[in-house]
Amino acid sequence: MNNRTYRTAVFAVTALVFMTGCATTRARKPDQKETSAQLESLQAELTAKDQQIQDLQYQLDSAQQAAQAAPESSTGTSRSSAIRVSGVSAKAVQRALKDAGFDPGPVDGRIGKKTRSAIKDFQRRNNLKADGIVGERTWALLKA
Repeated sequence: MNNRTYRTAVFAVTALVFMTGCATTRARKPDQKETSAQLESLQAELTAKDQQIQDLQYQLDSAQQAAQAAPESSTGTSRSSAIRVSGVSAKAVQRALKDAGFDPGPVDGRIGKKTRSAIKDFQRRNNLKADGIVGERTWALLKA
């Protein structure tokens, strides 16, 4: 190969590489279907995370409300574990027990041993499960 042919060949190869570009530097463009699928996947993840945040916020709010509405008694029994009727206070249960002839102790809004014992006595006398928990059935009979 003579010098001139060699230069022409090198020039031709250089021009060809320059015009077509280097294969390693070209960016691959994702197709529209692939991009849409990725977008849908990310949106689904975002929706799931938003739901988790809402669930956690609800749990936190519920726990804070329960802590504020149900002070601990001296025996460590919380109001929410003994009264499972919405809107019914410990004092209302204690008054109803007194009116029904069961001694809950002082009407102080605390569900202690004496109040729980009075609830169980009331439940036994009315053929209810004597668990010491004021549910819908116990409250319906107690307030009557």
